[in-house]
Parts: sequence; C-alpha cells; structure tokens
Amino acid sequence: MSGAVHVPPWLTIGVALLVIAFGLYRLRLALKPADPDPVKRPLLGGGFYKMGARTHLLVGVVYLLLGGALIATSFGWNPFGSHAAAPAPSSPPIKGGVEVSPGSAAAK
Repeated sequence: MSGAVHVPPWLTIGVALLVIAFGLYRLRLALKPADPDPVKRPLLGGGFYKMGARTHLLVGVVYLLLGGALIATSFGWNPFGSHAAAPAPSSPPIKGGVEVSPGSAAAK
C-alpha cells in the first residue's frame, strides 16, 4: 500500500487564491491611512487591526509569496529538488488483513 496522497490541483490552486486574497487584504490594511479619530479607534477591536502598517506590509508580502509557491507546486515545482525522500516501492495489496511495517509497535 502506497503512502502517497493525491491532492487535486484545483484544490491547491483554490487554497492558494484564498491565501493570495488574504495577503492582498493585509497589504490594503498596510497602505490604508490611519484614522486619527480617537472615538472610532476603540471600535476596531483587537487582533491584527492593532498591528502597525509595516507589520501588515511584511505579513502581506509573506502571504503573497506563500500563495505563489503553492500555485507553483500545483504545476510541478518541487522546492526541495532532488533532496526529497523517494517514495517507497509499492508492494502488492494484502487481501483480508492489515499490513504492519517491521518498525511499528504492533509488529513487536
């Protein structure tokens, strides 16, 4: 039984588009001028709305890079090149039982 899982490319591209959209939103927050109204400021709440513009800019760029890398891996780019572990050779399927690898606790 092979341990490889096939993830459809449309799923990874869809997630990448969500990541890129969130990165663009963070860039929008970074480039939006700060509201000087002291009454309106506490209504924004906490979390990343209290972050500085530079932090939003940095996080937005990181999200854009991650989304781009996810799209690139969807089309076959391997960031580890030939350093990634080779897949284990597939063994014939076992009928009516559970395959136990020799290094597992159940085999002892």
